[in-house]
Amino acid sequence: MIPLRTCIGCKQIVSKDQLVRIVQINAELAVDHKNRLGSRGANIHPSLECLNWAVKTKAFYKALKFSGALNTSQVLNEFSRKVP
Repeated sequence: MIPLRTCIGCKQIVSKDQLVRIVQINAELAVDHKNRLGSRGANIHPSLECLNWAVKTKAFYKALKFSGALNTSQVLNEFSRKVP
């Protein structure tokens, strides 16, 4: 059985393999491609639409339980490269 996760952007419940795990390292967000980084993670579809919605609704702060300023530039750059 494949585990289900909720996208923090669109709130859709899908299988874990359709989502990308984002972790907080200090005040930076990073993509955890291998699901091995030990910090708290948030799952999101690898699309700019879900990323923008998550930023707009401050979903990363809620999911990662973080209250400071987060830098989303690394994740935004990575998602932008994957869009044709």
